[in-house]
Amino acid sequence: MKTYFSKRHLDSIRDKKLPLSFSKTLRVSLVRILDRFSNWGGWDNSENFTADNATEALKTFFGREYLEAFDEANKRVKCDFSELLRSGYPSEVIDAVEAWFDQNPRSFDDCERELNNLLEMNRSPWRFVNGEAVLVDSEYLHEEVQARTLRLLREGRAFGALEEFQGAVRDLQAGECKDAVIEAHKSVESVMKTALGISDHVTFGALLSRVIESGLVPEYYKEFLTHFEKLALGAVKERNRPGTGHGQGSLPTEVPQSLAEFAVNLAGSINLFIIKRWIEVQQKKKNMEAEISNEEMPF
Repeated sequence: MKTYFSKRHLDSIRDKKLPLSFSKTLRVSLVRILDRFSNWGGWDNSENFTADNATEALKTFFGREYLEAFDEANKRVKCDFSELLRSGYPSEVIDAVEAWFDQNPRSFDDCERELNNLLEMNRSPWRFVNGEAVLVDSEYLHEEVQARTLRLLREGRAFGALEEFQGAVRDLQAGECKDAVIEAHKSVESVMKTALGISDHVTFGALLSRVIESGLVPEYYKEFLTHFEKLALGAVKERNRPGTGHGQGSLPTEVPQSLAEFAVNLAGSINLFIIKRWIEVQQKKKNMEAEISNEEMPF
């Protein structure tokens, strides 16, 4: 099953490193939006299938027979999905929203966009990208790099790269800076493989050469991408030194948060560029095939 927010960030939540707070009015609006985009059915169309399925997923995830939230006396009591959103712990609210998205509801993207508008309007630092909660440290980081990259990777069906880039974002949020750089580097490799239509093991340099030969990336971008490789490999080499992955001794090597954020943003920009170029080329091919097909059709 999918790992939802509270277990992905268990240590950060326990250490109170994440800003977790949702007002009552925001919670009510969350319920209304999710209800509107849910899949409803039953003989009188009153059964919220999306919320019901999300409830079952959450009970399995939490290891409970039923969901719990706070009542007016501030005691934990049995509740349904909507009540969990209204009165659960903030981390449970995020778990619930992620579980809801995990049920593949209708108009997934439209709902996500409306939820994010609501969160922005209420000045919440959280957004949902590809159904997962993302902490927004800066508007540029979210809007211009991470969110657009994740969305385009999904549209381009670059699922390996999507998983790795999401991993980089999660590691960055959790303060695992070295792992964030490594995952960011891997995501760029996977994007290039997707664009080239290959799945076998190829070095970053060889992938870059093939991408340039294919015409997706201009020759003058090669030096820039090579520098990104050197930046990312700096962390990879430290990670793979004897003893670094399983205890780094008395002199641990750390990647600063600012450097990790730069590497993730840079990887996002590169992914964004390559996947957009790839989608453009794919679309041109489709248009040309359509034109040829129309020319061959008898009048």
